[in-house]
Amino acid sequence: MTFAFNDCEIDTELFQISRDGVRLSLTPQTARLLDYLIRNRDRVVLKDDLVEHVWEGRAITDATLSTAIKEVRQAVGDSGRDQHTIRTVHGKGFRFVAEITARGTAKSHVRQSDRTILAVLPFRSLNPEPKNDCVAEGLTEDTITNLSRFREFTLLSHRTTVQIAADDMSNTEMNQTFGVSHVIEGSIRVSPQKLRVTVQVTEAISGQLVATEQFDRGGGTADLFEIQEEIARLIAGRLGSRHGLMANQISQTVPVRRAESWDTYRLVARFYEYYRSYDPDIHSETRDHLQEALTQDTQSADGWAAYAMLLLEEYRYHINQRPDVDALALASDAAQRAVASDSLNAFAQMTLALTIFYQKDIAGFRVAAARALELNSGHCDVLAEIGSCHLFLGEYKRAVELLDRAIELSPIHPGWYHYARCWFYADQGFFEAAVLEIEKVPMPEFFWYQAHLAWLHAELGNMDKARRAADMMRAMFPQFEDVAVAELELTNIGAERGAMAIRGWTKAGLDIKMTGS
Repeated sequence: MTFAFNDCEIDTELFQISRDGVRLSLTPQTARLLDYLIRNRDRVVLKDDLVEHVWEGRAITDATLSTAIKEVRQAVGDSGRDQHTIRTVHGKGFRFVAEITARGTAKSHVRQSDRTILAVLPFRSLNPEPKNDCVAEGLTEDTITNLSRFREFTLLSHRTTVQIAADDMSNTEMNQTFGVSHVIEGSIRVSPQKLRVTVQVTEAISGQLVATEQFDRGGGTADLFEIQEEIARLIAGRLGSRHGLMANQISQTVPVRRAESWDTYRLVARFYEYYRSYDPDIHSETRDHLQEALTQDTQSADGWAAYAMLLLEEYRYHINQRPDVDALALASDAAQRAVASDSLNAFAQMTLALTIFYQKDIAGFRVAAARALELNSGHCDVLAEIGSCHLFLGEYKRAVELLDRAIELSPIHPGWYHYARCWFYADQGFFEAAVLEIEKVPMPEFFWYQAHLAWLHAELGNMDKARRAADMMRAMFPQFEDVAVAELELTNIGAERGAMAIRGWTKAGLDIKMTGS
């Protein structure tokens, strides 16, 4: 792999670096160390990480590590004082901070490999009526979900491909930025009597058309689901490494209960729009309309799962919270109905796992979460939500593993995907690394984001920043000081780990009432 940064170009395979046109040789250890820092430049790399991955777990002294870092800095033109390329974070770890370009392969969020990485761009609606835009959105989401069940494929998330489309990226740019190997595009036309869906698959680098197909069916939702499975078979047959087996697996895992009405289908697509944007107006509208739609469309697994998640958002984040409504109980019922309607639906199984988690049945959560991951370990939302539950339980290794995978699948993602590493760093006293982690994707309108900033900046002694974040958090959630302990208990964060956050909030000037729920 060749990388360019500042005035340097490094070839990590040939152990060579060029600075200002002068080519020098690197020791294999220096090349491996620099390569690891570059590939993990989206986070602070701890000393233990370097020992494990560069020295393969062999015991080394601090002096050995210091010498190795010094050699890397000399190679790239840094010094201990001038850290333009490799920054030390309080002596606890290191981060590669230079702007970088990968030559010839990838300027990459997703590491290049021989994997088949698919980008399903938003399907276009060819209907003049705006209401059918949601049908195209739903078709996009379902196509991604169908294909992400298979380990042969890596699917970029819908959130990411929406942004790719908005940025009007070319196929080459998608390959260079996200490692995309194939691009899937399509359109849909809906009428009461007929559905027409066209789809094409293109190899990103060469531009070669791998597959193109037009599907014509009747005008019902069942016809659309049949088309979705046909699309999955087409792509599996053309791109899968085990063609017949993959196509057969798809046919064996067709969801048994889907939306029967177009209203429910559109509302599920609207839910995913909320899930990408966190717009409270979309949340309220979709929650209330789905409740009504499901009284008629009673066997829609997707509908019940979406409704369960909207209710969970109301319960755990207080979005459009209604007095005298037990949102968790309603979410639990909806999740159970989702799984009963389709036991092979990973997102439905995930909602069941989450409701069980918030009901504090941890053993039950583990069973349901394992089932969700078994059904689809390539769905970024499933990975991220379950990973966050492991974070709350203090199981950092598992949490980071799942959330790092979610970030890989969804390079465009919400900031809470980074909270696992944030807590992992904070738990070890690496508060600067924790701040850097959550500031990668700011969520300034989310009260928990401001609460984290207040805590972490207070621990670092950045009192102006800590108080400013505390004030912003109070404005969003005026009751926080009275219910902070209950909020921690709600997410199953134990008293010992919760105490470190409370200590920081107190330093930031918050008057935390030490009473439970």
